[in-house]
Amino acid sequence: MTANISDLDYLASAYAAAAGAENPQLALDQFAAITNTDESACDAWIGRISRGDYDRTTLFRAWFSRRNFGVLADAADLSVVSLQAWVPIGGEFANLSAPVISPAVLSAGYALSEAINAKAYDDALEVLADNQPSDLIAWVRAVIYATGTRWDKVIEALNEHAWREPIYAQCAEVLHGAAATHLGLFAEAERRLINALQAEHSKIPCAQHGAWYLAMVYRATGREEEAMAKLEWLHANFPSPKVEAARKDPTVRLPVTTRERIAERSNPWQDEAQEGGGPIIRKELLADATAQLQRQIGLEGVKEQIADYRASVQMAAVRAAKGLKAKQGSRHMIFSGPPGTGKTTIAHIVALNLAGLGVIPEPKVVVANGRADLCAEYEGQSATKTSRLVDRALDGVLFIDEFYTVVQDRDGRADPFGKEAVDTLLARMENERHRLVVIIAGYPTDIDRALETNDGLPSRFSVRIEFDSYTPEEIVQIAEVIAVDSDSILTKEARDELLTAAGHLAGQQINGKPGLDLAGNGRYARQIVEAGELARDRRQAEVLDPEELTIEELQVITGEDMKAAVRSVHARLMGSASR
Repeated sequence: MTANISDLDYLASAYAAAAGAENPQLALDQFAAITNTDESACDAWIGRISRGDYDRTTLFRAWFSRRNFGVLADAADLSVVSLQAWVPIGGEFANLSAPVISPAVLSAGYALSEAINAKAYDDALEVLADNQPSDLIAWVRAVIYATGTRWDKVIEALNEHAWREPIYAQCAEVLHGAAATHLGLFAEAERRLINALQAEHSKIPCAQHGAWYLAMVYRATGREEEAMAKLEWLHANFPSPKVEAARKDPTVRLPVTTRERIAERSNPWQDEAQEGGGPIIRKELLADATAQLQRQIGLEGVKEQIADYRASVQMAAVRAAKGLKAKQGSRHMIFSGPPGTGKTTIAHIVALNLAGLGVIPEPKVVVANGRADLCAEYEGQSATKTSRLVDRALDGVLFIDEFYTVVQDRDGRADPFGKEAVDTLLARMENERHRLVVIIAGYPTDIDRALETNDGLPSRFSVRIEFDSYTPEEIVQIAEVIAVDSDSILTKEARDELLTAAGHLAGQQINGKPGLDLAGNGRYARQIVEAGELARDRRQAEVLDPEELTIEELQVITGEDMKAAVRSVHARLMGSASR
């Protein structure tokens, strides 16, 4: 470590406090404070891992400082092992983790992370190179080859090692079976997989992945009934979109290659033959995206831009698959517009389109709210908080509303919290560009100001979609849809009252913004309907016998109900605006 004796004593004391903290978040914060002071404090990085911080930077720093393994813990009269830190080592082939009991485990965890998350396969193998042979290192080396579709090297790596621990030996059988499946050696694959799945030590770590590959072997050899039996078992015990797709579509199969084709690759880690088939289109997701987009009221300009975005992404992939030049611009987006104009809804539609086009595995959207979700309370911790948010959004869309709040205006002074969050976000957007789409949203002027806070921001977002305020007529249409969804009906008089009220708001300027924007546009429509339903219920409750009311009477919101709703909502709006 770089610290002197007095510094080491201080860090050891801080380490002891962090290791003894019962609150996981407090412990993580304390370990982070140590690593912010000394990046070579290997044991503190391990402490962060023990509290769930598997960020790529954390794994790298723990590995990079591995020569200091145990130094800080020894100074505190503690053991690193007592932290009970684990790193995942199974990849897509086993539910397997290893306890961090030596520098070799740090090497294994970091190497596999680089292979999976960064596709840096050669670098990952180099990380393992200076470690003594062991079951752990041999297993991770084989998984790295498998992650990079080097199926011939997988079998070579597995065969050249003498396995000592039963759990590794049986997991190696599953991996051997997986490699044989991808090489079209189905009889060998079936033998290996059945042998592994029947072994006592492999039932927990290998059951899911072994069953999947066995199902694919059965399907490839024409035994669809046996394949479906395995898929049904997987659906019951380990449900996933992959399994669901295979259950519904008997044409779902694993790609098969040969040793000769692998040897002919221009890039040994890239299966050009498989990737040359173009993107995998999921028509049901694209149809759902189209239907949801068309259901949106107004937003005609937005609909056009989303259609252009979808076409651009789709055709770039098709052109690339056919060997043509294709613009691979940034897929990150800016949604610029007032609140309540459907930006979050459109973000979900974007995710459906991207998943349907095969850009992301599933239409996952993680919604974050500006500074609250990216910045921490203490300096030096915003990077960790932002990275965790990105980790949750990997293989999906990260939608950050009120992005302008991340970096605060401090009368010309720097905002270290916001700067750290934005710097981390930009780094992760670059490193995870194949696994992440980021959408930032906010008021146009606020977004423009936010983009000026960091020179790297504007170039990351090549698509900007402008959301206009709803017109009073569109507010009425939205209110009608909301009412129908809750079994309510707006009379013509109620619609007219709302149209007049929305028109009045649209023509007002409140705190420098259109009144309808301040009211929240679509959210205003929902509040009005809810207030109208309350006015109706209050009116009907005064009837001598409410049980005598007809279904239609229970649904109808009258003009008088709407007048009461408008008074209530507008009073709250003006009250909040005056504060």
